[in-house]
Amino acid sequence: MGCVDYNDEAKAISTNIQINPPVEFTVGGNLSDHTVTLTSNTGNTLTAKTDDKGVAEFNQIIPDVYTISASWDIDQAEYSAATGKVASEGYFATISGNVNNQLITSADKINLNTNLVAGASLLISKMYYAGSKDNNNKNYSAGQFLEIYNQTNSEIDVSGLYLGLIETNSTPAYSLANLKDVYKDSVVLCKQIFRIPTKSSHMIAPGGTIILTNSAIDHTVNGVHEFNLLTADYEAKDVTGKTVNNSATPALDLIFSSFSGISKMNILNGGPNGIIIFRTKENVASFKTTYAYGKTSGTLYSIVPKKYVIDGVDILKYSATGIDIATKHMSGDTDGGYININSINGYNGEVIYRKTSTRRGTDGHKILQDGNNSINDFQTSTTIKIREYDE
Repeated sequence: MGCVDYNDEAKAISTNIQINPPVEFTVGGNLSDHTVTLTSNTGNTLTAKTDDKGVAEFNQIIPDVYTISASWDIDQAEYSAATGKVASEGYFATISGNVNNQLITSADKINLNTNLVAGASLLISKMYYAGSKDNNNKNYSAGQFLEIYNQTNSEIDVSGLYLGLIETNSTPAYSLANLKDVYKDSVVLCKQIFRIPTKSSHMIAPGGTIILTNSAIDHTVNGVHEFNLLTADYEAKDVTGKTVNNSATPALDLIFSSFSGISKMNILNGGPNGIIIFRTKENVASFKTTYAYGKTSGTLYSIVPKKYVIDGVDILKYSATGIDIATKHMSGDTDGGYININSINGYNGEVIYRKTSTRRGTDGHKILQDGNNSINDFQTSTTIKIREYDE
């Protein structure tokens, strides 16, 4: 019988993650007691707290490829103390850092650079794309929806707001390296773009939401994990008539679609999905288009400048071998991380939703977590309801 050589067996190691403060922190800044998270491509997570020098020590971890992330909130006083500058009343921001596909095999110290992310006005706060099993145990996806939240202390008019669905091929039409090479990392590619109608204003109160869906009906009659969307604000009408639409719900304007004959939101039950919201006075219907990298024919995608983007969420596909970080469609300044449901093909009733921070608005409304890093900002649920942000 042959002998087995265990010399190459993976042995547990220790490693340190050094958090580096944002460039704006010219005076100081507290780097202690912040949580650093390691996420393997199979979804396993490890956490450790930083010491007063910003170092998080991880002991007895298995050598592997990890995503490293950290984020925490700062208020007006903390900003002023760290930068030496005076912030406006009610100022808040998030310090966030993320490194994808980091191979950790030794005790060498790894640097995690962070950025200062000012609080956004409107946030993509919830998305139900998975669908569920209906009362007859069949796949059901008609009740997919997207929710957008007003973080600010003032009303916001959302008329004219654009929703972009990012191209989400399993092999990206443009990899992040391609986007950097060709477009200097200044754009995102969309397969569909919708707009909230501009015929009249639509004001959202502080802490208020809008819901966008393909079918604004009561889906709870069809499955226990579904939602009553009769109060949805806008509907992407299906010109084919295959989706049940609600004549009382206003229609989203379809500005661009990569797919002839598809007018509803093209959302994949198992992922990947990518979403942006943006504003511009330019004629979005006239934005330049492109084929996949190196191609001169096939599917066309709209080229949206990132300077117009308010918020973006990168949703990756879960698979039997883990999460494929190589399929990320958004660079770090749009979404440094990612989120996913825990199902390969979807239909498990999971919703992704944004966590609530410890801050509150002047009228007491919730301020959601916005670290520009969906690993830290989002979580999943099968029980949360529409227009809710805590379980």
